[in-house]
Amino acid sequence: MLQTRPPIIVILGHVDHGKTTLLDYLRQSHVAAREVGGITQHIRSFQLKTAAGKLLTFIDTPGHAAFVSMRERGSRVADIALLIVAGNDGVMPQTKEAAAAILAAKIPYLVVITKSDLPEADPDRVKTQLTELGIVVEDFGGPVPAAVVSAKTGAGIPQLLDTINLLSELHPPQADPDGQLAAVVIESRLDSKKGPLAEVIVKNGTLTTGVSLFTSALVGRVRALLNSDAQNLPSALPSTPVEILGLTSVPPVGTVISDHPLTVSSPVAVPLPVSKPGSLNIILRADVVGSLEAITALLDPQITVLSSATGDVSENDILLARPSDAQVLAFNVKIPGSVAKLAEIEAVPVHSFRIIYELSDYLDQLLHPAVTEVILGQAVISAEFKIGPDRIAGCRVQDGQLDRGGEVRLERGSQVIGTSKLKSLQIGKTAADRVKAGQEFGATLSPYLDFKVGDYIIAIAHHGSS
Repeated sequence: MLQTRPPIIVILGHVDHGKTTLLDYLRQSHVAAREVGGITQHIRSFQLKTAAGKLLTFIDTPGHAAFVSMRERGSRVADIALLIVAGNDGVMPQTKEAAAAILAAKIPYLVVITKSDLPEADPDRVKTQLTELGIVVEDFGGPVPAAVVSAKTGAGIPQLLDTINLLSELHPPQADPDGQLAAVVIESRLDSKKGPLAEVIVKNGTLTTGVSLFTSALVGRVRALLNSDAQNLPSALPSTPVEILGLTSVPPVGTVISDHPLTVSSPVAVPLPVSKPGSLNIILRADVVGSLEAITALLDPQITVLSSATGDVSENDILLARPSDAQVLAFNVKIPGSVAKLAEIEAVPVHSFRIIYELSDYLDQLLHPAVTEVILGQAVISAEFKIGPDRIAGCRVQDGQLDRGGEVRLERGSQVIGTSKLKSLQIGKTAADRVKAGQEFGATLSPYLDFKVGDYIIAIAHHGSS
Protein backbone atom coordinates (compact mmCIF):
# COMPACT_ATOMS: atom_id res chain seq x y z
CA MET A 1 0.00 0.00 0.00
CA LEU A 2 1.39 3.38 -1.01
CA GLN A 3 2.31 5.74 1.80
CA THR A 4 3.90 9.18 1.89
CA ARG A 5 7.64 8.93 2.43
CA PRO A 6 10.19 11.63 3.38
CA PRO A 7 11.29 13.76 0.42
CA ILE A 8 14.70 13.15 -1.11
CA ILE A 9 16.36 16.53 -1.71
CA VAL A 10 19.39 16.98 -3.95
CA ILE A 11 21.73 19.93 -3.47
CA LEU A 12 23.18 21.30 -6.73
CA GLY A 13 25.29 24.31 -7.61
CA HIS A 14 28.70 25.71 -8.51
CA VAL A 15 31.82 24.75 -6.56
CA ASP A 16 32.36 26.74 -3.35
CA HIS A 17 28.88 28.24 -3.34
CA GLY A 18 28.10 26.94 0.14
CA LYS A 19 26.26 23.65 -0.46
CA THR A 20 28.08 21.57 2.13
CA THR A 21 28.27 24.47 4.59
CA LEU A 22 24.48 24.82 4.40
CA LEU A 23 24.02 21.12 5.11
CA ASP A 24 26.54 21.32 7.95
CA TYR A 25 24.36 24.00 9.53
CA LEU A 26 21.23 21.92 9.15
CA ARG A 27 22.94 18.82 10.49
CA GLN A 28 25.16 20.60 13.01
CA SER A 29 28.23 18.86 11.61
CA HIS A 30 31.59 19.98 10.26
CA VAL A 31 31.98 18.12 6.98
CA ALA A 32 33.06 21.19 4.98
CA ALA A 33 35.96 21.91 7.32
CA ARG A 34 37.33 18.38 6.81
CA GLU A 35 37.19 18.31 3.03
CA VAL A 36 40.48 18.17 1.16
CA GLY A 37 41.08 21.39 -0.74
CA GLY A 38 37.86 22.81 0.67
CA ILE A 39 35.73 21.20 -2.06
CA THR A 40 33.27 18.31 -2.08
CA GLN A 41 34.53 15.41 -4.21
CA HIS A 42 31.98 12.74 -3.33
CA ILE A 43 28.25 12.38 -3.49
CA ARG A 44 26.94 11.80 0.03
CA SER A 45 23.54 11.44 1.63
CA PHE A 46 22.02 11.68 5.10
CA GLN A 47 18.69 12.10 6.83
CA LEU A 48 17.71 14.67 9.43
CA LYS A 49 14.65 15.58 11.45
CA THR A 50 13.53 19.21 11.48
CA ALA A 51 12.34 21.07 14.56
CA ALA A 52 8.80 20.37 13.34
CA GLY A 53 9.54 16.63 13.42
CA LYS A 54 9.70 16.17 9.63
CA LEU A 55 12.21 13.72 8.17
CA LEU A 56 14.22 15.01 5.20
CA THR A 57 16.76 13.08 3.13
CA PHE A 58 19.54 15.14 1.56
CA ILE A 59 21.97 14.29 -1.22
CA ASP A 60 25.02 16.54 -1.34
CA THR A 61 26.79 16.65 -4.72
CA PRO A 62 30.18 18.05 -5.75
CA GLY A 63 30.18 21.38 -7.57
CA HIS A 64 33.47 20.95 -9.43
CA ALA A 65 33.08 20.64 -13.20
CA ALA A 66 34.51 17.10 -13.22
CA PHE A 67 31.61 15.65 -11.25
CA VAL A 68 28.80 16.27 -13.73
CA SER A 69 27.70 12.60 -13.67
CA MET A 70 27.33 12.66 -9.89
CA ARG A 71 25.09 15.72 -10.09
CA GLU A 72 22.94 14.19 -12.82
CA ARG A 73 22.62 10.96 -10.83
CA GLY A 74 21.56 12.89 -7.73
CA SER A 75 18.92 14.69 -9.74
CA ARG A 76 17.45 11.43 -11.05
CA VAL A 77 17.05 9.98 -7.54
CA ALA A 78 15.63 13.11 -5.89
CA ASP A 79 12.10 14.40 -5.41
CA ILE A 80 13.09 18.04 -4.84
CA ALA A 81 16.17 20.01 -5.89
CA LEU A 82 17.84 22.98 -4.27
CA LEU A 83 19.71 25.15 -6.77
CA ILE A 84 22.41 26.82 -4.70
CA VAL A 85 23.82 30.16 -5.87
CA ALA A 86 26.26 32.24 -3.83
CA GLY A 87 24.97 35.77 -3.27
CA ASN A 88 28.39 37.28 -3.90
CA ASP A 89 29.44 35.28 -7.00
CA GLY A 90 26.10 34.90 -8.74
CA VAL A 91 25.45 32.50 -11.62
CA MET A 92 28.57 30.54 -12.64
CA PRO A 93 29.26 27.73 -15.17
CA GLN A 94 28.18 24.85 -12.92
CA THR A 95 25.13 26.85 -11.84
CA LYS A 96 23.96 26.70 -15.44
CA GLU A 97 24.76 23.00 -15.73
CA ALA A 98 22.99 22.26 -12.42
CA ALA A 99 19.92 24.18 -13.58
CA ALA A 100 19.88 22.14 -16.79
CA ALA A 101 20.07 18.88 -14.79
CA ILE A 102 17.15 19.97 -12.60
CA LEU A 103 15.00 20.95 -15.56
CA ALA A 104 15.85 17.66 -17.32
CA ALA A 105 14.84 15.70 -14.21
CA LYS A 106 11.45 17.52 -14.18
CA ILE A 107 11.28 17.71 -10.38
CA PRO A 108 10.09 20.57 -8.16
CA TYR A 109 12.92 22.88 -7.11
CA LEU A 110 13.72 26.11 -5.36
CA VAL A 111 16.57 28.58 -5.55
CA VAL A 112 18.72 29.06 -2.44
CA ILE A 113 20.88 32.17 -2.43
CA THR A 114 23.67 31.59 0.09
CA LYS A 115 26.31 33.75 1.79
CA SER A 116 23.79 36.54 2.40
CA ASP A 117 25.85 37.68 5.39
CA LEU A 118 28.65 38.91 3.11
CA PRO A 119 28.61 42.66 2.38
CA GLU A 120 29.06 42.03 -1.36
CA ALA A 121 26.09 39.64 -1.56
CA ASP A 122 23.42 40.89 -3.98
CA PRO A 123 20.38 38.56 -4.08
CA ASP A 124 18.50 40.71 -6.61
CA ARG A 125 21.42 40.52 -9.04
CA VAL A 126 21.39 36.72 -8.69
CA LYS A 127 17.65 36.58 -9.36
CA THR A 128 18.11 38.73 -12.46
CA GLN A 129 20.88 36.48 -13.74
CA LEU A 130 18.66 33.42 -13.22
CA THR A 131 16.00 34.85 -15.50
CA GLU A 132 18.53 34.50 -18.33
CA LEU A 133 18.46 30.73 -17.65
CA GLY A 134 14.68 30.68 -17.82
CA ILE A 135 14.35 30.53 -14.01
CA VAL A 136 12.00 33.27 -12.81
CA VAL A 137 11.61 33.42 -9.04
CA GLU A 138 8.40 34.38 -7.25
CA ASP A 139 9.74 37.85 -6.35
CA PHE A 140 9.98 38.56 -10.07
CA GLY A 141 6.52 37.22 -10.83
CA GLY A 142 7.60 33.66 -11.67
CA PRO A 143 6.72 30.23 -10.24
CA VAL A 144 10.06 29.33 -8.61
CA PRO A 145 10.39 29.82 -4.82
CA ALA A 146 13.61 31.43 -3.61
CA ALA A 147 15.21 31.58 -0.17
CA VAL A 148 18.01 33.93 0.87
CA VAL A 149 20.10 32.32 3.61
CA SER A 150 23.33 32.44 5.56
CA ALA A 151 24.78 29.17 6.84
CA LYS A 152 26.97 31.19 9.21
CA THR A 153 24.26 33.19 10.97
CA GLY A 154 21.30 30.89 10.26
CA ALA A 155 19.35 33.71 8.63
CA GLY A 156 16.65 32.44 6.30
CA ILE A 157 17.06 28.75 7.26
CA PRO A 158 13.60 28.40 8.90
CA GLN A 159 11.98 29.89 5.79
CA LEU A 160 13.98 27.50 3.61
CA LEU A 161 12.76 24.48 5.57
CA ASP A 162 9.18 25.77 5.40
CA THR A 163 9.45 26.07 1.62
CA ILE A 164 10.87 22.54 1.31
CA ASN A 165 7.98 21.26 3.44
CA LEU A 166 5.46 23.12 1.27
CA LEU A 167 6.91 21.69 -1.96
CA SER A 168 6.82 18.23 -0.42
CA GLU A 169 3.16 18.64 0.52
CA LEU A 170 2.26 19.90 -2.95
CA HIS A 171 4.11 16.97 -4.57
CA PRO A 172 4.02 14.21 -1.93
CA PRO A 173 6.51 11.41 -2.70
CA GLN A 174 5.09 7.95 -2.13
CA ALA A 175 6.31 4.38 -1.75
CA ASP A 176 5.11 1.00 -0.50
CA PRO A 177 7.26 -0.09 2.45
CA ASP A 178 5.84 -3.63 2.10
CA GLY A 179 6.41 -3.76 -1.67
CA GLN A 180 9.33 -5.03 -3.70
CA LEU A 181 12.62 -3.47 -2.69
CA ALA A 182 14.15 -0.87 -4.99
CA ALA A 183 17.34 0.74 -3.68
CA VAL A 184 19.38 2.99 -5.99
CA VAL A 185 23.18 2.85 -5.73
CA ILE A 186 24.45 6.43 -5.52
CA GLU A 187 28.05 5.48 -4.66
CA SER A 188 30.13 2.31 -4.29
CA ARG A 189 33.65 1.29 -3.42
CA LEU A 190 35.95 -1.53 -2.34
CA ASP A 191 37.06 -1.28 1.27
CA SER A 192 40.26 -3.11 2.19
CA LYS A 193 38.68 -4.43 5.41
CA LYS A 194 34.93 -4.52 4.76
CA GLY A 195 34.98 -5.61 1.12
CA PRO A 196 32.55 -4.28 -1.54
CA LEU A 197 30.29 -1.51 -0.22
CA ALA A 198 27.36 0.34 -1.76
CA GLU A 199 25.70 3.54 -0.57
CA VAL A 200 22.04 3.37 -1.55
CA ILE A 201 18.81 5.24 -1.07
CA VAL A 202 15.71 3.09 -0.66
CA LYS A 203 13.01 4.19 -3.09
CA ASN A 204 10.50 1.40 -2.41
CA GLY A 205 10.10 -1.53 -0.05
CA THR A 206 12.18 -2.05 3.07
CA LEU A 207 15.84 -3.06 3.13
CA THR A 208 16.62 -5.41 6.03
CA THR A 209 19.67 -7.25 7.30
CA GLY A 210 19.96 -10.87 6.23
CA VAL A 211 18.03 -10.43 2.98
CA SER A 212 19.52 -11.60 -0.33
CA LEU A 213 20.06 -8.86 -2.90
CA PHE A 214 19.76 -8.98 -6.67
CA THR A 215 20.13 -6.98 -9.82
CA SER A 216 19.56 -9.41 -12.64
CA ALA A 217 21.46 -11.98 -10.57
CA LEU A 218 22.42 -12.48 -6.94
CA VAL A 219 24.84 -9.75 -5.79
CA GLY A 220 25.11 -10.56 -2.08
CA ARG A 221 23.37 -10.81 1.24
CA VAL A 222 22.98 -7.89 3.64
CA ARG A 223 25.44 -8.43 6.47
CA ALA A 224 24.97 -4.96 7.95
CA LEU A 225 23.34 -1.60 7.21
CA LEU A 226 25.06 1.61 8.30
CA ASN A 227 23.60 5.09 8.37
CA SER A 228 25.58 8.25 7.62
CA ASP A 229 26.87 8.31 11.20
CA ALA A 230 28.21 4.72 10.80
CA GLN A 231 25.52 3.39 13.16
CA ASN A 232 24.05 -0.06 12.56
CA LEU A 233 20.43 -0.19 11.46
CA PRO A 234 18.22 -3.30 11.45
CA SER A 235 16.29 -2.01 8.45
CA ALA A 236 15.86 0.97 6.13
CA LEU A 237 12.46 2.33 5.08
CA PRO A 238 11.79 4.27 1.86
CA SER A 239 13.89 7.45 1.48
CA THR A 240 16.51 6.15 3.94
CA PRO A 241 20.15 6.39 2.84
CA VAL A 242 22.32 3.49 4.04
CA GLU A 243 25.56 1.72 3.26
CA ILE A 244 25.27 -2.00 2.54
CA LEU A 245 27.88 -4.51 3.71
CA GLY A 246 27.82 -8.06 2.37
CA LEU A 247 28.00 -7.60 -1.40
CA THR A 248 30.05 -9.93 -3.58
CA SER A 249 31.32 -7.18 -5.90
CA VAL A 250 31.28 -3.39 -6.27
CA PRO A 251 28.03 -2.52 -8.09
CA PRO A 252 27.99 0.20 -10.76
CA VAL A 253 26.59 3.53 -9.61
CA GLY A 254 23.00 4.02 -10.73
CA THR A 255 22.24 0.31 -10.35
CA VAL A 256 18.89 -0.62 -8.80
CA ILE A 257 19.20 -3.35 -6.15
CA SER A 258 16.17 -5.44 -5.18
CA ASP A 259 15.23 -8.42 -3.02
CA HIS A 260 14.10 -10.26 -6.16
CA PRO A 261 15.93 -10.76 -9.47
CA LEU A 262 15.24 -7.86 -11.83
CA THR A 263 14.44 -8.30 -15.50
CA VAL A 264 16.95 -5.66 -16.58
CA SER A 265 20.13 -6.95 -18.10
CA SER A 266 23.41 -6.68 -16.24
CA PRO A 267 25.94 -4.10 -17.40
CA VAL A 268 28.03 -5.48 -20.24
CA ALA A 269 31.58 -6.19 -19.16
CA VAL A 270 34.04 -4.06 -21.10
CA PRO A 271 37.39 -5.70 -21.80
CA LEU A 272 40.45 -3.81 -20.60
CA PRO A 273 41.98 -1.62 -23.34
CA VAL A 274 45.33 -2.62 -24.69
CA SER A 275 48.27 -0.25 -24.90
CA LYS A 276 48.31 1.86 -28.06
CA PRO A 277 51.48 3.26 -29.66
CA GLY A 278 52.03 6.87 -28.66
CA SER A 279 49.48 6.78 -25.86
CA LEU A 280 50.01 7.53 -22.18
CA ASN A 281 49.14 4.35 -20.30
CA ILE A 282 47.73 4.55 -16.79
CA ILE A 283 46.33 2.28 -14.13
CA LEU A 284 43.75 4.08 -12.05
CA ARG A 285 42.77 3.38 -8.45
CA ALA A 286 40.24 5.57 -6.62
CA ASP A 287 38.27 5.62 -3.42
CA VAL A 288 34.78 5.28 -4.92
CA VAL A 289 33.19 4.45 -8.27
CA GLY A 290 31.94 8.03 -8.61
CA SER A 291 35.53 9.27 -8.48
CA LEU A 292 36.57 6.79 -11.18
CA GLU A 293 33.66 8.01 -13.27
CA ALA A 294 34.64 11.67 -12.87
CA ILE A 295 38.34 11.07 -13.54
CA THR A 296 37.66 8.92 -16.60
CA ALA A 297 35.45 11.66 -18.04
CA LEU A 298 38.38 14.09 -17.82
CA LEU A 299 40.86 11.89 -19.68
CA ASP A 300 42.34 12.94 -22.99
CA PRO A 301 41.92 10.48 -25.92
CA GLN A 302 45.70 10.01 -25.86
CA ILE A 303 45.40 8.30 -22.46
CA THR A 304 44.78 4.56 -22.30
CA VAL A 305 43.37 3.18 -19.04
CA LEU A 306 44.73 -0.35 -18.71
CA SER A 307 42.82 -0.99 -15.50
CA SER A 308 40.59 0.98 -13.14
CA ALA A 309 39.02 -0.03 -9.85
CA THR A 310 38.29 1.17 -6.34
CA GLY A 311 40.53 0.28 -3.42
CA ASP A 312 44.18 0.59 -2.46
CA VAL A 313 47.00 0.16 -4.98
CA SER A 314 48.09 -3.49 -5.12
CA GLU A 315 51.19 -5.40 -6.22
CA ASN A 316 49.18 -6.68 -9.20
CA ASP A 317 48.77 -3.07 -10.36
CA ILE A 318 52.56 -2.66 -10.40
CA LEU A 319 53.09 -5.92 -12.27
CA LEU A 320 50.44 -4.94 -14.83
CA ALA A 321 52.01 -1.51 -15.31
CA ARG A 322 55.57 -2.74 -15.84
CA PRO A 323 55.36 -4.27 -19.36
CA SER A 324 53.24 -1.39 -20.70
CA ASP A 325 55.33 1.49 -19.31
CA ALA A 326 52.20 2.59 -17.46
CA GLN A 327 51.90 4.95 -14.54
CA VAL A 328 49.77 4.12 -11.53
CA LEU A 329 47.55 6.97 -10.35
CA ALA A 330 46.05 6.71 -6.87
CA PHE A 331 43.17 9.02 -5.95
CA ASN A 332 42.35 9.14 -2.24
CA VAL A 333 43.56 5.58 -1.67
CA LYS A 334 46.58 4.13 0.11
CA ILE A 335 49.81 2.83 -1.37
CA PRO A 336 50.97 0.10 1.05
CA GLY A 337 54.68 0.01 1.86
CA SER A 338 55.23 -3.35 0.14
CA VAL A 339 53.58 -2.00 -3.03
CA ALA A 340 55.70 1.17 -2.98
CA LYS A 341 58.83 -0.98 -2.61
CA LEU A 342 57.83 -3.19 -5.56
CA ALA A 343 57.13 -0.08 -7.66
CA GLU A 344 60.62 1.20 -6.86
CA ILE A 345 62.21 -2.13 -7.84
CA GLU A 346 60.20 -2.34 -11.07
CA ALA A 347 60.70 1.37 -11.88
CA VAL A 348 56.94 1.93 -12.14
CA PRO A 349 55.88 5.55 -11.44
CA VAL A 350 53.15 5.74 -8.78
CA HIS A 351 51.54 9.10 -8.06
CA SER A 352 49.03 9.90 -5.34
CA PHE A 353 46.41 12.66 -5.45
CA ARG A 354 43.76 13.92 -3.05
CA ILE A 355 42.14 16.65 -5.20
CA ILE A 356 40.75 15.86 -8.63
CA TYR A 357 41.94 19.01 -10.40
CA GLU A 358 45.51 18.30 -9.25
CA LEU A 359 45.30 14.89 -10.93
CA SER A 360 43.83 16.51 -14.04
CA ASP A 361 46.57 19.16 -14.12
CA TYR A 362 49.26 16.49 -13.76
CA LEU A 363 47.96 14.52 -16.75
CA ASP A 364 47.64 17.70 -18.79
CA GLN A 365 51.27 18.58 -18.09
CA LEU A 366 52.37 15.11 -19.17
CA LEU A 367 50.49 15.36 -22.46
CA HIS A 368 51.14 19.05 -23.09
CA PRO A 369 54.39 19.96 -21.34
CA ALA A 370 55.06 23.64 -20.91
CA VAL A 371 57.63 24.81 -23.45
CA THR A 372 60.32 27.20 -22.26
CA GLU A 373 62.38 29.16 -24.75
CA VAL A 374 66.06 29.53 -23.93
CA ILE A 375 68.24 32.13 -25.71
CA LEU A 376 71.61 30.57 -26.49
CA GLY A 377 73.25 33.49 -28.23
CA GLN A 378 72.77 36.70 -30.18
CA ALA A 379 74.45 38.17 -33.24
CA VAL A 380 73.92 41.43 -35.16
CA ILE A 381 73.97 41.53 -38.97
CA SER A 382 76.56 44.12 -39.99
CA ALA A 383 76.92 43.36 -43.72
CA GLU A 384 75.59 41.24 -46.57
CA PHE A 385 77.34 39.36 -49.36
CA LYS A 386 76.22 37.53 -52.47
CA ILE A 387 78.00 34.31 -53.41
CA GLY A 388 76.33 32.66 -56.37
CA PRO A 389 72.63 32.19 -55.62
CA ASP A 390 73.18 32.53 -51.87
CA ARG A 391 72.79 35.73 -49.90
CA ILE A 392 75.22 35.70 -46.97
CA ALA A 393 74.65 37.59 -43.72
CA GLY A 394 77.87 39.02 -42.30
CA CYS A 395 77.46 38.98 -38.50
CA ARG A 396 79.19 39.55 -35.21
CA VAL A 397 78.35 37.48 -32.10
CA GLN A 398 77.42 39.82 -29.26
CA ASP A 399 76.98 37.13 -26.59
CA GLY A 400 76.53 33.41 -26.13
CA GLN A 401 77.06 31.09 -29.07
CA LEU A 402 75.36 30.04 -32.31
CA ASP A 403 75.57 26.52 -33.79
CA ARG A 404 75.30 25.33 -37.38
CA GLY A 405 71.89 23.71 -37.85
CA GLY A 406 70.52 25.48 -34.79
CA GLU A 407 67.17 27.26 -34.65
CA VAL A 408 67.27 31.05 -34.85
CA ARG A 409 64.83 33.95 -34.79
CA LEU A 410 65.34 37.00 -36.97
CA GLU A 411 64.36 40.26 -35.24
CA ARG A 412 64.15 43.80 -36.57
CA GLY A 413 63.70 46.17 -33.66
CA SER A 414 60.67 44.87 -31.77
CA GLN A 415 59.39 42.98 -34.84
CA VAL A 416 59.94 39.24 -35.33
CA ILE A 417 60.60 38.60 -39.04
CA GLY A 418 60.52 34.82 -38.72
CA THR A 419 62.32 31.69 -37.56
CA SER A 420 64.82 29.62 -39.51
CA LYS A 421 67.92 27.49 -39.10
CA LEU A 422 71.59 28.29 -39.65
CA LYS A 423 72.30 26.32 -42.82
CA SER A 424 76.01 27.22 -42.78
CA LEU A 425 78.55 29.13 -40.71
CA GLN A 426 81.86 30.42 -42.01
CA ILE A 427 84.70 32.27 -40.26
CA GLY A 428 86.75 33.88 -43.00
CA LYS A 429 87.08 31.11 -45.58
CA THR A 430 86.76 28.30 -43.05
CA ALA A 431 83.51 26.45 -42.41
CA ALA A 432 82.58 26.35 -38.72
CA ASP A 433 80.19 24.36 -36.57
CA ARG A 434 79.99 27.00 -33.84
CA VAL A 435 80.69 30.70 -33.32
CA LYS A 436 81.12 32.42 -29.97
CA ALA A 437 80.99 35.90 -28.47
CA GLY A 438 83.25 38.38 -30.26
CA GLN A 439 83.66 36.32 -33.44
CA GLU A 440 82.67 37.58 -36.88
CA PHE A 441 81.16 35.11 -39.33
CA GLY A 442 79.03 34.66 -42.41
CA ALA A 443 75.80 32.66 -42.34
CA THR A 444 73.10 31.39 -44.65
CA LEU A 445 69.57 30.73 -43.47
CA SER A 446 67.25 27.89 -44.44
CA PRO A 447 64.45 28.53 -45.01
CA TYR A 448 65.50 31.90 -46.41
CA LEU A 449 64.49 35.07 -44.56
CA ASP A 450 64.78 38.56 -46.06
CA PHE A 451 67.31 39.98 -43.61
CA LYS A 452 68.68 43.52 -43.50
CA VAL A 453 71.78 45.08 -42.01
CA GLY A 454 71.00 45.93 -38.38
CA ASP A 455 68.78 42.88 -37.85
CA TYR A 456 69.52 40.50 -35.00
CA ILE A 457 69.89 36.73 -35.23
CA ILE A 458 68.83 35.10 -31.95
CA ALA A 459 69.82 31.47 -31.37
CA ILE A 460 67.04 29.72 -29.43
CA ALA A 461 66.21 26.31 -27.97
CA HIS A 462 62.95 24.97 -26.57
CA HIS A 463 62.69 22.78 -23.52
CA GLY A 464 59.58 20.98 -22.32
CA SER A 465 58.91 20.66 -18.59
CA SER A 466 56.59 18.15 -16.95
